[in-house]
Amino acid sequence: MKLRVALTLEEIAEGVEKTLKVKKYITCDSCSGTGAESDSDFETCPTCNGMGEVRQVSRTMFGQFVNVQPCSNCGGEGRIIRNKCSSCSGEGRVKSNEKMKVNIPSGVANGNYITLRRQGNAGIRGGQPGDLIVLIEEKEHEHFVREGNDIYYDLMLSIPDAILGTEVEVPTLKGKAKVKVEAGTQPGKLLRMRERGIKGLNNSGTGDQFIKTSVYIPKDLTDEEKQHIIALKGEDHFDPQSAKEREKSFFSKIKDVFS
Repeated sequence: MKLRVALTLEEIAEGVEKTLKVKKYITCDSCSGTGAESDSDFETCPTCNGMGEVRQVSRTMFGQFVNVQPCSNCGGEGRIIRNKCSSCSGEGRVKSNEKMKVNIPSGVANGNYITLRRQGNAGIRGGQPGDLIVLIEEKEHEHFVREGNDIYYDLMLSIPDAILGTEVEVPTLKGKAKVKVEAGTQPGKLLRMRERGIKGLNNSGTGDQFIKTSVYIPKDLTDEEKQHIIALKGEDHFDPQSAKEREKSFFSKIKDVFS
């Protein structure tokens, strides 16, 4: 049987113990799984004479063939129940709600599964119980996008903060943390916070948290604000072509030094 478990990134990052509520078949207490009211309520199946299987012999031009199949009268058990258990109607099992704990390791991903051996439905009339398959589902996070064991966060900066630099508080999987934004940070730059991501499966290392910077460009400006921006347009440092030429000149000087 299968059971789906939804996990947050915080739970996935460190691993978690979950208590599951499972509705499944368990062994009937009234008959101890036999399906009969008492041990004397069994008799040998008259169809297969207790063999649990029937044989059919057929003759063809190629010779004699024997086909062996489970007995349809007793289901292959070799005996039938005269007086079935009133609690389970002869199945030897009943439906029940149970709680069980499962340890989910860090680093699991959407679609992974954990097999709990012999924790599934009880078999009919004493048959072997099946397995319980726990399927992992990953909840969408409010702040982060996951890639492997790394997580990504989008940080929106104001124009002054991107130009002058700043220190901002950002969310992490373990609460908030401060990160320094250097002066002149360009849109799209990735800031790295080492080992702030997800612990990998089987102690395969911890991922990082990456912060992708964006710059907010306001649309509605007052006349006074527009005048400030117009004044800046004449400055070389706000001219991308001039900045490109300065950068080209700098690298040319570096090249001359090492040539």
